[in-house]
Amino acid sequence: MYPSKKNNRPSQGLGLTDLMVGLAIGLLAALVIIKTAVLFETRRQSTTGIADAQMNASYALANLARDMRMAGHGLGPSEALGCIVRRTLGTTALPDWMLWPVTLIDGVNGASDTVLVLSSGKAQSLTAAQLIAPYAVGSDVLMVNSTLGMTVGDMLLLHESGNRQCPLIKVTGIPIGEYRVFHAALPAGLVEATAYQEGTSAINLGAIHHQRYTVNTNNQLLRERYDATTDTWQGSAFASDIVSLQAQLGYDARATLSGAPRVTRWSAAVFDANANGTAGDADDFRRILAIRIAVVSRSAQRSDQGCASAIPTWWAANELTGVMQDTPIAVNTIEDWACYRYRVLQAEIPLRNLIWSDS
Repeated sequence: MYPSKKNNRPSQGLGLTDLMVGLAIGLLAALVIIKTAVLFETRRQSTTGIADAQMNASYALANLARDMRMAGHGLGPSEALGCIVRRTLGTTALPDWMLWPVTLIDGVNGASDTVLVLSSGKAQSLTAAQLIAPYAVGSDVLMVNSTLGMTVGDMLLLHESGNRQCPLIKVTGIPIGEYRVFHAALPAGLVEATAYQEGTSAINLGAIHHQRYTVNTNNQLLRERYDATTDTWQGSAFASDIVSLQAQLGYDARATLSGAPRVTRWSAAVFDANANGTAGDADDFRRILAIRIAVVSRSAQRSDQGCASAIPTWWAANELTGVMQDTPIAVNTIEDWACYRYRVLQAEIPLRNLIWSDS
């Protein structure tokens, strides 16, 4: 018999080198997994941020368009537009208003604009009542040909042809079966006229709807409503991550107005639409037919593509020539503005209450 061969090699196992190699491979794998997860989460946040910016801009634009379509509702005949509204809080005279359905305050150096919208709070627009007897300023009673639609608390605007000052009075009582309207007497000196003659229009504005839209320093789009009882603006933000609101008014600037009205010139500045040498007179504002707006939203998260975003633009008219062109929107005053993504939504909103207004 041959003697069996014994395995004289030492028993095999994991050495220190094997452990170090295994740990190194595990760490590399962990690093790859963590980096992939971080990149995935960054991309997810970036995509979500763009989607949120799109939704914020869409929501803001839809609400603005809905409210602005009501501009001019119930403000009476077109010749009343542009009159100086004289009003009081108790016996204290307040700063004048202009009876403009839409007022645009252009932002300085391309900053966000402010838009004010004025309309009647009445659900239906009724033909203005007429005075059937002269009204002495300081009296507390009007004689009108109809009290249809009037209720206690309504605001009446007196407009006399040829008189640019329109006092605003508050109804305090309407006797049943009579053509009298009681109101709080106007303080002396509120208007230059001492009396308003028979035939003067008494426009029922109801509870006045005066709204203001602006972007605050926290990148929120604000909707504020005027409170006539306290002479203050009250409201809140209704869209976030909004960095700019841009607007232009559309004028019918034809020398001769014939046929259907149409916008021939857009402008953010006060414009001499009738070419009579005076920009912003009553006839110019009666030629406003539409408003063009752009809402600029920003992603909440910084871009994962680095700080290389381009300045957003919108399609607007050159103020000097009226030519429509791609116009930059000044967001470069915001800190790290290029590190975020932007969405611009635009709309042209016809001011139907002005287009359909009785002349």
